[in-house]
Amino acid sequence: MILHRTLQVVGVLALLMCLNLAWGATPWGGEGWSRARMLYAGAGAVSALALIAIGGLGVALKRAEARAEALAAALSRIEDMLRRP
Repeated sequence: MILHRTLQVVGVLALLMCLNLAWGATPWGGEGWSRARMLYAGAGAVSALALIAIGGLGVALKRAEARAEALAAALSRIEDMLRRP
C-alpha cells in the first residue's frame, strides 16, 4: 500500500513539474511560445498520469482483496451456523 501511495505522490509531483515546464513555454511564464518545451511537458504529463493511475489501481486491488477476505470469512461463519443443529 505504501508503494502505491508513493507512486501516486511521485506522479503528482511530476505532473506539477510538467505544468511548470508548460507554463514556462508560454509568453506569460517565459520569453515566448516554445513548442519543444510544450512537447516535453506533454510527454512528461502522460507519464506522470500513468504513475498516478498505476498507484490508484494498486490501492483499488488491495481494497478488493480485503473485501474478498471479509466476505470469505462471513461465508464460512454462515456455513458453520447452518451445519449446527
